[in-house]
Amino acid sequence: MKKKAVIFDMDGVLVDSESVYLQLFRTFLEENQCVIDETLLHTLAGASSQRTWEIVAQMWKEEITPQEMRTLYKKDHPSYEIPYKEILYPGVKDLLVWLKQERFVTAIASSSSEESIQEMLRETELSSLFDCYVSGKWFKNSKPDPEIYLYTLDKLGLPAGDCIVVEDSAYGIQAAKAAGLTVAAVKDTKFGADQSAADYLIDRTCELKGLLELQFLYY
Repeated sequence: MKKKAVIFDMDGVLVDSESVYLQLFRTFLEENQCVIDETLLHTLAGASSQRTWEIVAQMWKEEITPQEMRTLYKKDHPSYEIPYKEILYPGVKDLLVWLKQERFVTAIASSSSEESIQEMLRETELSSLFDCYVSGKWFKNSKPDPEIYLYTLDKLGLPAGDCIVVEDSAYGIQAAKAAGLTVAAVKDTKFGADQSAADYLIDRTCELKGLLELQFLYY
């Protein structure tokens, strides 16, 4: 069945931001003489904001609530600009240009804040290549809850069968599948994400073009 739209996660799919975030937390914990559990640290990839602070709090040197952990971290790191242009994955812009040429609708459905999505689009100059974006911060529950994808489908005015999602984390894949969507997962070689629920695996985001040409573009 021909697909009409591609919905992209952002972190780990369009930009290599997850590695940046993890290093920030790693450095913060090291500077505060905390013992880092790398396996636990890697579960931050794709986690909701609430889950992120729960995980970091588990590695703190003394008992602390997730909210206290967030407050303490924000005090030490009031702001940090992610170098989105530098960490844009190779071939992503060319893929998006091709999708537009082939008349695909394109969207972003990310757990990141609206401000982060806007900053990424501005720095990478990709704004004109997306029809819309949706932030997980708009909803009560984050991925793996399917609400963000159900909302995106409604915003696009398309049924799930007309769309394919590009994800990387277990949380994101679970959310997309729960919304009835076809999922192409970008292979995770860093964080050990369980991607077994995905319909397809691709080595890099830009390889989506070949998958669409082979499976969904012509019929």
